[in-house]
Amino acid sequence: MLIAGALIASRWLMAPLYLGLIAALVIDIVEFFRELSEIVVGFGVVQGNGLILAVLKLIDLVLVSNLLLIMVFAGVLTLGANVVEANHPRWARFMGSVDFAGLKLKVLAALTAIAAVGLLETYVEIASADKSDVLWRVVILLTFVVSGVLLAWMDRLAGGPHHDEAQE
Repeated sequence: MLIAGALIASRWLMAPLYLGLIAALVIDIVEFFRELSEIVVGFGVVQGNGLILAVLKLIDLVLVSNLLLIMVFAGVLTLGANVVEANHPRWARFMGSVDFAGLKLKVLAALTAIAAVGLLETYVEIASADKSDVLWRVVILLTFVVSGVLLAWMDRLAGGPHHDEAQE
């Protein structure tokens, strides 16, 4: 009984890591508004693909923030789902139910989107891009895509919750 209690309580060792993710989210938000202010101030002198690259940078920062938020919400569920649901009755509708299979697919989807935006940024400046860098970005993006498809397929083969939802 003591060992089981210690194992269950050990989840709180993750709390400082989740607090660190919240700090990273704040830093990402500050960086977003710094980039946005540079776009607004320099709007009159931006030429060519400069605006496209600036907007892609903002999108990239938003995608990173979404990834951080996904992980922070997973931490909330890990550390105290019962407390959150009791004190915030609308939590379930807002957050939904996220199991490990759903979490890994959401994280992989976010990473894939981030990689896609990075590749798009490279494509906008393709003339000056290092061709081996472009190749590696394509390989990384395809790796994320294939991994996501394989993970979803494995969940479906295992008859996980996403498989049951698809049949309804």
